[in-house]
Amino acid sequence: MTNTTIARHALWQWRQFRPFQLQGRSRPIEHSVWSLLPRPAASSRCRAFGTSRPTAHTNTNFTSETASVEAGGVTCPTTIARPRLSPLPFIYLRNLPYERSSTLQQLLVDRQLRLRKERGDLRAQPAAAALAAEDFIDGSSVGSEGDVTNTPKEDGSEDLILLVEHTPTYTNGRRNRGAQGISDQEASRLQHLGAVYVESLRGGEITFHGPGQLVAYPILDLKPIKLSVRCYVSYLEKAIIATCAELGVKAITTENTGVWINDQKKIAAIGVHVQRYITSHGLALNCNTDLEFFNQIVACGLTGKETTSLSKELSDPSVNVQAVIPKFLKGFGATFNRDLVALSQARPELENAIREYIQKGNPEILR
Repeated sequence: MTNTTIARHALWQWRQFRPFQLQGRSRPIEHSVWSLLPRPAASSRCRAFGTSRPTAHTNTNFTSETASVEAGGVTCPTTIARPRLSPLPFIYLRNLPYERSSTLQQLLVDRQLRLRKERGDLRAQPAAAALAAEDFIDGSSVGSEGDVTNTPKEDGSEDLILLVEHTPTYTNGRRNRGAQGISDQEASRLQHLGAVYVESLRGGEITFHGPGQLVAYPILDLKPIKLSVRCYVSYLEKAIIATCAELGVKAITTENTGVWINDQKKIAAIGVHVQRYITSHGLALNCNTDLEFFNQIVACGLTGKETTSLSKELSDPSVNVQAVIPKFLKGFGATFNRDLVALSQARPELENAIREYIQKGNPEILR
């Protein structure tokens, strides 16, 4: 078999595989998630996903209740087989306004998608060159191993996790935006408590973010680790439970969203947004949060439930976000089988761009 024939066969394989690649045309994982997901009872507001299935260009939102559904339907792997991924960088951002963080996440997601497309275009070049040259080149190097080796690899090198403490903010999920959200009068009442009210793209219902709460926003490409959205949410729960265990607090999952101490006391919330396999939004773990803010709302629409924190469970007000971050990074790294490294060490130019964006609000810095 000549090199030209090999190159032609490689191009044929690439064309056959192309429709299954996630380039905004087909979304096999999201499709499979919805097809396996049983319809929740209408009485549970937090478990309502809606009646329509996503199209090829629909962004899918899941909250951690998918993990409880998953336990009865889909079995997730106990560990992630690491496909030679690069270390996962993290950055800690304190006193960050919620809306600024939402825009920052979208900029980072767009950046991931743009770089993924560039990788795909570069992979296509050797096969395209072989097709163009096959009529007059008796191929000696077109489409050879050297071409394949030099193309970019999906190694998670653009993944990132934002660790944030927000200024006081009440947020509502995507299903409760606009006319489906709270009244103007209720929004005004919450603002008079010293917090802003924001409607976001994440899944879930109303909750609170503020000082003393560790919020983690993983910007991850789920394709290299071949992890479904439902299993991703389950892994976030495991990371939170591992973090609590490191501090001597036993946490569990229940039929309701989030991570709990028992059926009545919730310690962490999860609400994620996934766009073409790239994740954003994430989780919020109460460290030494002012829990009075939660007493002003019915978090996630669950009447009669209590919100707690690590400091309350341990009777230790010194358990703050800075003290919890090392424990969380250990738990997250073990759960997702990734090494964690400070962004200042791994990608100092990206850290500078992020901090400059936060200060100046110019999105072009990250484009």
